[in-house]
Amino acid sequence: MKIPVAAAAALCSASTIDRSAAFQSPLSTRSLLRHDWATSTTPALQSSIAAADAPSSLLISTTSDDSLTTATVDTNDSSSSEDSPEFNWFKAWYPIIPVEFLDYEKPHAFKLLGMDIVIWNDGELSDSPAFQSRKERAKGARKLVGNWRVFVDQCPHRKVPLSEGRVEDDGSLTCSYHAWRFNGEGETIHIPQIPEKELEIIKANPKSNCNSFPVQIVDGVLWTWPDSSDDAKIESALTPIPTNDYNGREVGEGRVWKGAWNFRELPYGHDFFIENVVDPAHVPVSHHNVVGSRYGKLGLTMTTKTSLTKHGFSIGVKNSAEEGLGSTTSFTAPSQVLIEAPFGNDGAAQYLELYSSPSRPGFSNHVGRMVILKDKSLEMPKLLQRFTLPLPIWVNHVLTSAFLHQDALFLTGQERSLAHNREYRTSQPANDSYSKAVMPCSTDRGVMNFRNWMGKFAGGHIPFRGDTTMPAKNNDVVFDVWNSHTKHCSYCLAALKRLKMARKLTFLTAALIATIRPKFLSVVGSVMSSLGFAGAGFGLSKLIGMFYKYEFSHADNH
Repeated sequence: MKIPVAAAAALCSASTIDRSAAFQSPLSTRSLLRHDWATSTTPALQSSIAAADAPSSLLISTTSDDSLTTATVDTNDSSSSEDSPEFNWFKAWYPIIPVEFLDYEKPHAFKLLGMDIVIWNDGELSDSPAFQSRKERAKGARKLVGNWRVFVDQCPHRKVPLSEGRVEDDGSLTCSYHAWRFNGEGETIHIPQIPEKELEIIKANPKSNCNSFPVQIVDGVLWTWPDSSDDAKIESALTPIPTNDYNGREVGEGRVWKGAWNFRELPYGHDFFIENVVDPAHVPVSHHNVVGSRYGKLGLTMTTKTSLTKHGFSIGVKNSAEEGLGSTTSFTAPSQVLIEAPFGNDGAAQYLELYSSPSRPGFSNHVGRMVILKDKSLEMPKLLQRFTLPLPIWVNHVLTSAFLHQDALFLTGQERSLAHNREYRTSQPANDSYSKAVMPCSTDRGVMNFRNWMGKFAGGHIPFRGDTTMPAKNNDVVFDVWNSHTKHCSYCLAALKRLKMARKLTFLTAALIATIRPKFLSVVGSVMSSLGFAGAGFGLSKLIGMFYKYEFSHADNH
């Protein structure tokens, strides 16, 4: 059986994947209305599936066995009171980045819901922690990993970015403009230019505190709750973070293989990310030669497993050309899509854990990985063993661009086109209709169901702070790897430094051989050796370039 997984597989593994089926879900949109999707052929499609807030019925084609049937989406049904928006975007947990990628001796700038935030670690020096220059550190002293903190990226003094500050050896954060210093709770602890008496007066003023957000580290990923109000700690503590619970099964650690996390700030919005990963129909087409083939049998059969609520939905997906159980795609609001593909009858399964958070208009923070559940005898299916090759993490990250940019070309253009043409906007309040802007069909179940969640439960838009203007379409942004990933990743930065050094050595060696012509090499040997090292240097230059930019063309992907 081919592996029926989601469109985001290469976010979690750099290996080539042969899968043509995936995930999907019930139709719906961002409308505040509920609609029924009736069809005369398939009981599964006769269930209530919301579609659009168009002013009249929308004719679409539905398919059960590859035969087309005309179906009507009734867009005049009114929603019940329980469908009123209940989701508060600022009272939810959001994934930002796996902390293993971060340098805990530096502050890091990110975006969340349009807000500038700074992530830093309040760990102290292992020996004689103090506010001092790093040049004065005791020999052998190292920074301990303390608690990860998230502040609004503004010093309360003059609103300059704290992400340009410094993490000190005593576990405090210093603003590099006037050296105001803050503890992990965001409280001002020192201002060097003023006397102690004035400092105490300033500290007593709540305005002197940084806006600090609750933080949790779950399975290595930093999650934050973008609210600094008095109730934030209590409300966040009462709200669970979505994780992979393996459908409620108790599984021992010996049965679970967890792949490396991946992270990107993708050049399209959070809602378009979710829309994409609950859409299995695009997988073998958009990811031709990576995940399946656009020329294969692409028929899909879908069923509803959990109906749409304010908490999300789930659906079952099966490729009509394949045997097996198919896959299950679950959306847990607002940030998780979990895709499960069982293997055999002994409990083995493959999971894609996909998470997203809205960073700014037209962009989203994505975190994802692959997880494999061995069967009850602790054996891993041979088809899944290829995903467990021990690739260096930086290699996984670099190769992922080949997958991500395939979707990004479409989604960046789609979102910006809909917004600039005022057809459908989620970066600002607007009375837009998704179904009027597009031409949905039956295999858009997941897409439309998510759009219905947006409209019925999440206010119909993402309430970004600050500038809500949608950026212009620019493929340079799509291909940008440095700003979307590399500059934040300690693994990739370290690998990049080593590769640059290796490149220098290869070019230097090539020049030395060509100049000196060692006696133990013949003239021909010297020339060939010099050319070989030079070629290796150019090869390393190509690889180094992938840390900065990776271009892709669907027209050239034959």
